[in-house]
Amino acid sequence: MSLPLIGITMGDPTGIGPEIIVKALAKEEPFQACRPIVFGDQGVLSRAIEDLRLNATVEVLDQVPEEGYTPGKIYLFPTSHLHAGRLQIGKPDRECGEAMVNAIRIAVHWVMDRRIDALTTCPINKQAINRAGYPFSGHTELLAHLTQTTLVAMMFIGAKWKVILVTTHFPLREVPKRITQERVFRTIQIADQGMKRYFGVSHPKIAVLGLNPHSGEEGLLGEEEEKEIVPAIERAKNLSIDVDGPFPADSFFDTSGRHIYDATIAMYHDQGLIPIKIFGFMDAVNFTLGLPFIRTSVAHGTAYDIAGSGTADESNLIKATVIAAKLLKLKKHL
Repeated sequence: MSLPLIGITMGDPTGIGPEIIVKALAKEEPFQACRPIVFGDQGVLSRAIEDLRLNATVEVLDQVPEEGYTPGKIYLFPTSHLHAGRLQIGKPDRECGEAMVNAIRIAVHWVMDRRIDALTTCPINKQAINRAGYPFSGHTELLAHLTQTTLVAMMFIGAKWKVILVTTHFPLREVPKRITQERVFRTIQIADQGMKRYFGVSHPKIAVLGLNPHSGEEGLLGEEEEKEIVPAIERAKNLSIDVDGPFPADSFFDTSGRHIYDATIAMYHDQGLIPIKIFGFMDAVNFTLGLPFIRTSVAHGTAYDIAGSGTADESNLIKATVIAAKLLKLKKHL
């Protein structure tokens, strides 16, 4: 059987996305798992190849090639035409924001039309896409909008844990308002379905963290656990979902192995991502549950502090593309 076609979106042209793409696709490992096609800007990628002095070329296409997928040959469907020489590292303008969204929008169209099998994304700048007129707080929310999906969830596949977030990119002060019984319950459901569909776990065991210190200390330190989280857990249990909690987040992520769960549901971004990134930052991959296709992403940002220096590590992008290919193999139709 042919290897799956994985679309890779370039992300922010002034960040490390172009660099990690050309570095990754100059290596053998991605091509052992998939046939990659990049959605992005020819000038930007060609400049990255030139700056890095890589033995690689950008091959512009208008349809999916049947063959020719080899390290150093980067198949590109152009989605923007930026002036690469005028771009400033770490300073994306409105045109860059438009380019970021356009690459994602076209790649989503391709995967929805089954011209490609899955999608892997490089990091974007959220302010830039908002300045370009797209009022979304991140990739996840934009993808939900483009696919008209009512509920999606960020899962981070790490070296030790799989963590799913109830809330995503919101100011911390906004998080308690969004911890509702319905949202927690539906996140438990999507986690249970995701573990069955993509990871072959027939009876997933799921842990749910609390929001407040000590899981609220019976209401003394916060009421969200008793009012919203516990009722959501009970609803899930009534559907025969194997779920426990809420657990205090400060003591849950230890290395003793006392908690044996297939997936853990965290209430907010940093609560779940700090332990994931501590135990293998470059091994962690973002996987979006709930979309009508498989989408993975690097677990890091645009890294402006090192962009343009030639020192960006492409291993996380390679990991994300390889995991996308593996998830395609594991996927079950429930």
